[in-house]
Amino acid sequence: MILKELLTQIARLFLALVLGNLIGLATFAFYSSVVFAMEIWKLEVPGNFVSLEDISYSPTLAIFMFGGSILAGFIFNMLEGPRSHGPADLMVSIRREELPNLKGGFLTSLLTIVSVSSGSSVGMFGPIIHFGGCIAASLEKFFKLLSRGVILAAGGAAGIAALFSAPIAACIFAHEMLLRRFRSTESAPVVMAALGGYFGAVMVLGDDRRFLSVMGDPPPLDPTSLCFAIIVGILSGLLSSLYIYLIGSGPVWAKSTKVHPILRPLIPASFLYLISPFFPQLIGPGMLSVNMALAGEFTFYLLIVLAFLKVFATAFCRSFGFHGGILLPAVFFGAMLGSAFDVALGNGGHLYAILGAAACTGSAIGAPIAAVVILFEMSGDYRFVILALVSVSLSCQISRTLIGRSTWDRGLFLRGISLEDENSQQAKLKKIIRDQKDKKKS
Repeated sequence: MILKELLTQIARLFLALVLGNLIGLATFAFYSSVVFAMEIWKLEVPGNFVSLEDISYSPTLAIFMFGGSILAGFIFNMLEGPRSHGPADLMVSIRREELPNLKGGFLTSLLTIVSVSSGSSVGMFGPIIHFGGCIAASLEKFFKLLSRGVILAAGGAAGIAALFSAPIAACIFAHEMLLRRFRSTESAPVVMAALGGYFGAVMVLGDDRRFLSVMGDPPPLDPTSLCFAIIVGILSGLLSSLYIYLIGSGPVWAKSTKVHPILRPLIPASFLYLISPFFPQLIGPGMLSVNMALAGEFTFYLLIVLAFLKVFATAFCRSFGFHGGILLPAVFFGAMLGSAFDVALGNGGHLYAILGAAACTGSAIGAPIAAVVILFEMSGDYRFVILALVSVSLSCQISRTLIGRSTWDRGLFLRGISLEDENSQQAKLKKIIRDQKDKKKS
């Protein structure tokens, strides 16, 4: 009996590893197709505002952006609603122990590939999570030793680990946001799937990928740097709250315009192309610009403008069907905000940019611990963790109080769906009862 149970558990881990490998290879195909397209229309990114004499429009970008937006419109119109799918739908499926809408999920993945390849000002994090979950769901019959919730969470974790070379953060995120619980029986399969996804991507992409390039030494752990980290956290929380609000409310505004779904992506595409010579940093996910901000290559006023423009550009694109993820844009405007703080200090450092990126990311995805870990796995530099935790904690608390736990939770709330766990509900009930007792006493 014990031997049978042991063999069953080993088989579960092996199956999770295989599942992760398959999703890692699929993620490679997803990522490679996007990078290939972006390399064709890649724009030069200046460190200051562009003068009128240097304004020029890229015909290659025009072909990709307008052609891609038309194709995106047709795909978007094929979705029910039409509404794009994402991690929020995966969370609901995990909570309800049901399969996600596979047709909607894979159509959204295709929509993301087309949109990001065409220069939409969005990311790939959320779509990859949902893509991995949908692949896992479609293969469920081959992995019956794993529960449905674990299969879906493992699929999402494998996608994150493969794309961002961040297996540790992938495991934490799967528990912190997807499963929203930590159970010993679920942790091991999720870990193995994340490692499988990571190994699958490493086999074809190599293990030297770093999305972020952090330069210099971290600020000293003294009262001054702690105060600065607190200020960065507060500002990040406020800016992230605006971001979450716009992302959640945007689709409602887009529908109210009565523009046909097929034509909607053309609107943000036209806007992005119009401003592309002035702000090429906003075209695509913008990781090159993030690294330039970390290196201190942008001027103060440009950083401020880029931070706010990215918030509006991403919300605009997603609202009108030019779909993509929300994490990389949060990294972008967080890095711009933190880098502006560095420039304002005038000490020659460019180190609070990483704190701003971590803080805004934590607020956007509602997973503060995973946000810190994923950014430092993406950069390979863990020396900023202590101060980053300060900024992230403040930012997440502010945005959670003002607007909700995450961008995805906000979207579900507007759809009338709540993923609050029983402990949270019980805590609120106890607070209500306690407040009523206090009123009676007074």
